[in-house]
Amino acid sequence: MIRISADPISRSLANQRRTEYRQSAALPIASSGVKRTVDPKRVLIIEDNLDAVHSMALLLRDMGHEVEYALNGYAGIEAAWNFRPDFVLLDLGLPGLDGFDVCRQLKRELGLAYCRVIAVTGYAEDEYRIRSKAAGCEMHLIKPVPARVLEELLG
Repeated sequence: MIRISADPISRSLANQRRTEYRQSAALPIASSGVKRTVDPKRVLIIEDNLDAVHSMALLLRDMGHEVEYALNGYAGIEAAWNFRPDFVLLDLGLPGLDGFDVCRQLKRELGLAYCRVIAVTGYAEDEYRIRSKAAGCEMHLIKPVPARVLEELLG
């Protein structure tokens, strides 16, 4: 069970920056029927929808990957700096610092330019695909992302 001290929507963004970074180790492992990878990756999920975070984290952990997550853009940048992910699965419609700005900052940070940032969003319009690519996202995937796509992407 994950403990979150207060409703993330009612907290100020400054407080979110300090409190919402969480490791997914507390999430229970469920069997999704996917194949476990022989080459586990470090994956950071930056997503403000806790149900989406849980689902994706459980699936990725079941595949054998090491997963951490953050619930807003500010916490995501801090988490990326501390966790040093191979991949970032990034929602674009985050409160406060949006996913476009998060991607730009991750790509500028020394030591984080190597990580692959994948937009995972509900924004399907071409305008958003163009903006995510310009910000530095390598791919633009529309939610919900099928498990087989994540398997192929992460290896």
